[in-house]
Amino acid sequence: MTATMAPWGCRSAGLLRLWLAPISIGALAVGCVAIVVLASAVTEVREAISLRRDVHGLAARVAAEESALAYVQSDGVRGRRAVDAGNGLVVETSVEPVQDSQQLRLDARVAEHRYSFLFQRLEGGTPFAFGRQLTFGPDAVVPGDWGEGVIAVREELPALDLARASVRDAVDGIAAADPGLALLRLSAGTDRADFVLCGGTSAGLPKVPDGGVVAIAGNLWVDCGGMPLELTLLRDLTIVVRGNVYLGRSIRVIGAGRLTIATDATGSTSFSDLDGNGRWSIGEPLHGATSLCGPLEGGGNVYVGMPREVGEQIDLDLGLVCAGVLHVAASVATFHGPLAVGMAGVRLSAGGGRVVATGQRMPSLRRAALPGFAAIGSPRPSALVPVPDDLPLYSATPAR
Repeated sequence: MTATMAPWGCRSAGLLRLWLAPISIGALAVGCVAIVVLASAVTEVREAISLRRDVHGLAARVAAEESALAYVQSDGVRGRRAVDAGNGLVVETSVEPVQDSQQLRLDARVAEHRYSFLFQRLEGGTPFAFGRQLTFGPDAVVPGDWGEGVIAVREELPALDLARASVRDAVDGIAAADPGLALLRLSAGTDRADFVLCGGTSAGLPKVPDGGVVAIAGNLWVDCGGMPLELTLLRDLTIVVRGNVYLGRSIRVIGAGRLTIATDATGSTSFSDLDGNGRWSIGEPLHGATSLCGPLEGGGNVYVGMPREVGEQIDLDLGLVCAGVLHVAASVATFHGPLAVGMAGVRLSAGGGRVVATGQRMPSLRRAALPGFAAIGSPRPSALVPVPDDLPLYSATPAR
């Protein structure tokens, strides 16, 4: 056995000497370097492709912004454009309405890619009051410590625009009629119809109409309770109340949508309910009128905390535009959205009735419109929303 293994041992030694030879080592080193260089080259090519793609995407975005503005300013005449993005890049854009929608689709073509965006034509911008934590009407009389630490601006409140409002008078996914609630909370009830926010079948999931605004012909209530009323909103909802608003507990909004409640005092009288009985009493100040007209509970007023249950702390994830008088029976009323008070503010709790404006849930004023309010300024496109995944128009690889 020793004789037969000796030649293999010699061959192994010979192979070892061959591997250790300078030429073999050099060849192996050259091969390793070639692999590294090739890997580096592949990485650089990928980075170049990625950079080219990023440049094309940026050029498409810039061209899309210009084209959306040109489309709106030309009232839809300039639907197709070729935009010189520099460095030899030309971006071709086109705008088409989306069927059965208020949205517009903008396609931007650059080299072998197409980038798509959605936007809307806005009649103008959101009123400046929605960019501030606290706004008072020019002649509003309010407690001096309301919004302490916040600069309040005095100006006319944002004007309502109900051209696209959906008028709701019954159970419909926003509010449910409740003829007995007012008698439980106010000594003499109310003259108008009363509705409970998210009562009936809505169960915290309001059915937001296409226009994003609902007008309720009556009073709107959120009844007292130990837990906040939770609402899930995926998009903005504005509720315009043609009566009074009674908020008996906190409201928590979940989701990207913003809730705004506004009162409309048209056809009724706002007054300061100093005795907190929910109805006008002789000697209580009237605002904008010399005599009471309409329902005895007045109109355009808002109550935060129920007059009979003072002392609660109420936290509100909403914006409020109170055309009339804001009455605060809660010990502290905290507003996380913009607060605007038109005529006056009244405390209904001794030693309490504070108003805090945090500004934690402010709407965006940048190319956005809040439903239900008249826009200001000139028409403009809304912010562009990219459509996921850019779509190649043709293959970047030449056909074989």
